[in-house]
Formats: sequence, structure tokens, C-alpha cells
Amino acid sequence: MIEVKVLGAFALDEGNAPTVLLQAGDRVLPISVGPFEAAAISFGVRGQKPLRPMTHDLVLNILAGLRGTLKSVTVYKFEEGTFFAYLTVEQVDAAGQVEQVLRIDTRPSDGIAIAVRTGCPVAVAEEVFAAAGQDIGVLSNMDIPGVPRDRGDGEEEPPYGEEEEPPAEESGPDPGESDEDPDDPYDEGEEEF
Repeated sequence: MIEVKVLGAFALDEGNAPTVLLQAGDRVLPISVGPFEAAAISFGVRGQKPLRPMTHDLVLNILAGLRGTLKSVTVYKFEEGTFFAYLTVEQVDAAGQVEQVLRIDTRPSDGIAIAVRTGCPVAVAEEVFAAAGQDIGVLSNMDIPGVPRDRGDGEEEPPYGEEEEPPAEESGPDPGESDEDPDDPYDEGEEEF
């Protein structure tokens, strides 16, 4: 198994289909994912917490209630264009002793979305990387954080689900105007992404 770094989810093609990128050294494994899973992965990579639990947070809450801990996510097979993965969950008894280790089938996108919330390792089988991995150089003309670029413009593509800021107006904002919404309880005057 090869431990990988989750770079995030990005729209890599003209159709804006989201793709999660897993990196190991100078190789990258692209996995197409759905838009909701891409957003969940991006939230987790950025360490953002939703106001209410999303499905992947719910899974972690259920595991905690059952004294289970996610130990790893493994992408173990690539067959006919489909990736297969499993969660490794350790369950302990009331005294804290390991009761059992479970291997739970998952889609890679869901497993990765859960893993980025806990910081647990993500691994890929060597044969999967051999079959579907690519040299990281294929991404060099794209603006992917953490990937060396051959362009010198310094711009970075935001992770999937995160919008780019519009260009600043030359005249600047009116000093008397405020972008704060007095009726929005979550508007604290600054945006963090």
C-alpha cells in the first residue's frame, strides 16, 4: 500500500466534472467524484465545519457512539474504470480494549470525505497506482496547489466548491458603504475560505 496526500477536489476538464487528486511523490491518482462528495472533501481539506452535520460527519458521530475510530481508508481495486475502497474501523469495549477491527466497503469519494475530517491515512494499492496513476507532470499546466507549475502567473485554481473572488474595482468601494449584513447572524464582516 502507498500512503497518499489528498490534494483536494478540482474541476479538471471543460465539463467541470469534479476530480479528487491523491498524490504520492511524483505520481497522482485522479478519481472522478460527484459534486456533493467533492464539496464535502473540499470542506474537510480546508478544515471547515458545517453548522449542522453533513452525511460524512454523521458517519463519524455514529462511529464515535459505537466506540469506533476510523483508522484508515484504502483504495484497493480499480476494475473496468471503477475504484473500490474500504474503511478500517477499530472498535473498543467500555474498558478501552480493542474489541474488533472492521473492514467496511465504501466508495472512495465517501471514504476520502470521512478521512479528511479525521486526518487518518489514505492509502492506495500499488496495483491501482500502476493501473490508473499518472505522472504529476500531467497537471503542470493546471493551477493545482501543491503541484509544480510550468506557468509563472502565480494564480491558483480554488478547490471545487470554492468560488474565485471577483476582480477588485479600480475606483474601490465607497468609504461610507459596508458589506456587512446587519440581519445575517453569521456575517462578521470578514470571509474565510
